[in-house]
Amino acid sequence: MIESVKIRRQCMLDFYSHYEHLCALQGSVPLKAVKANLSQGALDLIVDHIKAADWAPLLNAIRHNKTLTSIAIRSFHQQGLGESGLLVMAIKVKCVDVCMLEFVA
Repeated sequence: MIESVKIRRQCMLDFYSHYEHLCALQGSVPLKAVKANLSQGALDLIVDHIKAADWAPLLNAIRHNKTLTSIAIRSFHQQGLGESGLLVMAIKVKCVDVCMLEFVA
């Protein structure tokens, strides 16, 4: 079997290993927050401090994974002084045959 196909099949079953592999290919270090907030098939992240370059391996790992049952992406972004309000947003994705999005404000 072609090595890349073998890696891709293994990665569908192990989210964090695939995420580490994609980070290594990009030359970046996996985010500690990903491993710390990954438990029992659920990924729950606060993304306010994730840099743009760190998004690509994370999103690709999510795209290929078949084992995550829940993904929550949260942002607690406070707008500037000239703007009003506090944005608190959570996006929860239930991974089933067809992904459904629930927006929680």
